[in-house]
Amino acid sequence: MNNNIVQQQLLKIIENNKLSHTYMFEGDAIETLRKYSKFFALHIFGSNTRNDMLIDSGNHPDLYYLSTAENTIKKEEIEQLVRQMNQKPIESDYKVYIIEQFEKLTPQAENSILKFLEEPPERTIAILLTINKSGILPTIHSRSQHIHIQGEDGDREDSLPNLSEAETKTVNALALNAHHVNEMAEKFSDMRQEAISFGTRWIHNHPLVLIDAKRIIDICDDRKDYELMLQLLAGFIRQALHKTIGLDDFQPFDAPLPEGNDVNAVKLTRMLEEIQKANQLLSFNVNPMLVFEGMVIGAKG
Repeated sequence: MNNNIVQQQLLKIIENNKLSHTYMFEGDAIETLRKYSKFFALHIFGSNTRNDMLIDSGNHPDLYYLSTAENTIKKEEIEQLVRQMNQKPIESDYKVYIIEQFEKLTPQAENSILKFLEEPPERTIAILLTINKSGILPTIHSRSQHIHIQGEDGDREDSLPNLSEAETKTVNALALNAHHVNEMAEKFSDMRQEAISFGTRWIHNHPLVLIDAKRIIDICDDRKDYELMLQLLAGFIRQALHKTIGLDDFQPFDAPLPEGNDVNAVKLTRMLEEIQKANQLLSFNVNPMLVFEGMVIGAKG
């Protein structure tokens, strides 16, 4: 969802007096999620200079912001949050708490917050920020209103200091998960190059392209990696498609694109459809090798 639309959505929730107890802001750049959570809190309290100043300085009496540089958020930290939230608002009609990188909660901390989410005090709003929602308890997901917020380019770049300009361009153009890319370090560069190489050979129906699929399996460690590889492949194929139909508005890669009589819009569109099917199969835990082999074979029609 476009972030301007997200902003309007958040304001409409407040204007229509339809605030829920729990919101989960999910995206790929924690800096962007942080920015929009504070925007939401400000307008819940009332957008004025005083509230803006207090939130910005971390001193608003009705806002509790929990974040940590540690690898986990422990039960004791959640218990401290709960104690604060059980007190009545001081300056506003609501109390708001924000938990940054909610996926860091230990199992004990998650169970502790779950009890609080099930029976929160009146006029208490939770905003849970996550860049990896897959590890969060389904029961917490089910109690949350989900809002996806795409990382803004500057925020992605701030969290990816070690990427080359070309790699950063790919991340921004394809809206890749910046946190995951950052965790991968040099492996992202290898995956990006493999997507270009495999995509080129696949488009040209190279006789050994099925064997090339084995290299993709070897370079990926888990489902997140496979999904990222499919995003990279889809981006490369889409860029080739745009060039084929005379468009230059989508350029995530600076590599030479496949050309020749065997490159046409019908073929490239079919390949994109097979990538979409591959994503669905991965979500059903189908063996990745079978997924990529089926994708290649299926594109031949």
